[in-house]
Amino acid sequence: MPSYVQRHAIGFRLFALVFLTLYAELALIRYASAQIRYLGYFANFILIAVFLGIGLGFLLNQKSINLFKWTPFIFLGWLAFVVLATPHVGLLRHGFGQLYFGPDLEKNLIPLWISLPLIFGGTAFLFSCIAQETARCFNHYKPIVTYSIDIAGSLAGILIFTLHSFSGGHPIAWFIVVYLFFLLLSPRKQWLSTVLCLFGIIALLIYQEPQHYLTWSPYQKIEVVQGPSGPIVGANGIGHQVMYMPGEGEETYNFPYEEIVPKRGKPFSKILIIGSGSGSDVSYALVNEVSEIHAVEIDPEIQFAGKLFHPAHPYDDKRVKVFIDDGRSFMEHTQDTYDMVLFALPDSLALVSSFSNIRLESYLFTLESFEAAKKILKPDGALVLYNFYREHWLREKLALMLEKVFGHPPIIKRYRQDEDGMLAGLAIGPKLRGEALGFNQEQNQLASDDWPFLYMQTPHIPPLYIGVMLMMIAFAFIIVWSLKLKTKANTFTNRSFFFMGAAFLLLETKSIIQFTLLFGSTWIINALVFAAILVSILLANWCVVLFNFKKPLLLFVGLFIALALHLIIPLNSLLSIESVSLRYLLSSVFIFSPIFFANLVFGYLFKDSKESAEAFGWNILGAMFGGTCETIVLLVGYNQLTLLVAIFYALCAFNLFRAKDVPTASLS
Repeated sequence: MPSYVQRHAIGFRLFALVFLTLYAELALIRYASAQIRYLGYFANFILIAVFLGIGLGFLLNQKSINLFKWTPFIFLGWLAFVVLATPHVGLLRHGFGQLYFGPDLEKNLIPLWISLPLIFGGTAFLFSCIAQETARCFNHYKPIVTYSIDIAGSLAGILIFTLHSFSGGHPIAWFIVVYLFFLLLSPRKQWLSTVLCLFGIIALLIYQEPQHYLTWSPYQKIEVVQGPSGPIVGANGIGHQVMYMPGEGEETYNFPYEEIVPKRGKPFSKILIIGSGSGSDVSYALVNEVSEIHAVEIDPEIQFAGKLFHPAHPYDDKRVKVFIDDGRSFMEHTQDTYDMVLFALPDSLALVSSFSNIRLESYLFTLESFEAAKKILKPDGALVLYNFYREHWLREKLALMLEKVFGHPPIIKRYRQDEDGMLAGLAIGPKLRGEALGFNQEQNQLASDDWPFLYMQTPHIPPLYIGVMLMMIAFAFIIVWSLKLKTKANTFTNRSFFFMGAAFLLLETKSIIQFTLLFGSTWIINALVFAAILVSILLANWCVVLFNFKKPLLLFVGLFIALALHLIIPLNSLLSIESVSLRYLLSSVFIFSPIFFANLVFGYLFKDSKESAEAFGWNILGAMFGGTCETIVLLVGYNQLTLLVAIFYALCAFNLFRAKDVPTASLS
């Protein structure tokens, strides 16, 4: 038996390993999505690879080989491949069922069909090395205590990385933290090689560092370069916005003032700009003598870049009031009304989280969002959108959504058209209407809060997504089969843990999306959601120990009742609660109650598990499978995701009760 000091040293080592896992996971997800264009549209690609690696590492904990000693070298190799071999030029592509930015296939050093599996496999291998060492700490405590330490380490990792990101930390600083933990957890004879690997990473990142302005926001990598028409803001390596002087930008910047003001009969006095970015829309409003401008921008570094580099200095004008906030959340909660609400090119290249395919602007372009904009318009106000629409159906879809919300068609101004799309403006208001559209609504699925996918014409799973999902599942199956891992626990019990992992990943995804809808998609909201989920898990663990549940039936009943309430009660009913504190309290109880009951079930199963590392490994592999299933929301929407969660938990219950009939089962 380990001594008291040894046991606490093992506990600290477990905490540090879990902290390292979460911190490194978040760092690699952020860095990879900024380097590899496709990963901006496969939100959980790296996450699923991480889950696969952790699951395999836990199942390999009985193997004599020590994988952890190789982690500094694998980490360096992974980063070198991403820096040197992955594409750095982004092009907008139209195929595969939705609009997305992808690499210039002619400039790839390595074909995509080779690079993506290598990145996936390398990520899985890296985290399997860390997880094997983590698993070897699991059996020194009771399973429920081990799990609580694991959650505490996860919570600390998320908290520190979130604070590090918000403070503007550079990837060099992220990876220094990772290697400090490698040093902390490695024997002294490996310190020199670990430090040399760290120097290699720093040299790689310095080699890649551009000469122009670069910073990292809480959401993405932001760059500013000088272009022929003015400074250009880049997001994750793709040109995002040009800082135009008034009169030098696209014709659409003048659309509200040249086309809408004459129809309205008077100039705009007070306007709201959603997605004000680096300030070009603000500068046009100032030139057109708008007396009060509320400029909302979610990314503080984009707004700050505009303040530093915009030649017209729009953010220095006293008529402009800046709000760093999510646009949808701002519209839902503001008490002001406006002559115009302008959606100023808020198409984003950043994702809300690594768990879903929701972008920062996804909930701006839904029927419910347009309803929120309508409510804050004055009786003679106007809602205005403009952009270069890469597909005709996208412009038609937006027009049909505006018509559905306002009850009459919008004004559409077409400026120029070519084979790549159309530059156009759309405007509508309570008293502002256009001519009949003549568009076919059956060919366009209107985006809603349940199905917030503006850039897809109809609900379906694009072939590229299916191919990537099958690749990930096949990869996992081949590795598990080739390793010929022998299970010590009952097969039905392992299946229960597997299905719980799949269900919980989907439940976690749904919770994040629901909180995003209610409170906005800002970095602080995402951090609070993750923290609330982990705290609810710790609370469930405490309840499992305190009440010592004898039978799981009542726990499953509570879980399925909580899931049923999610299907019955519409989430937008909570938006009508004016008190933010009361809405937060009720929303937390409503959204996190299934997570709480789910973790009571997990705690019941896990607390007496004889092979806790093996059980945890199968649970994580289940989470990996659940991550691949998340793409089904593109077909059915987020509300129906609850049904899939319920199916997985039903399969868990079925296997659990089958396991109780087996004499060797730990649950009997």
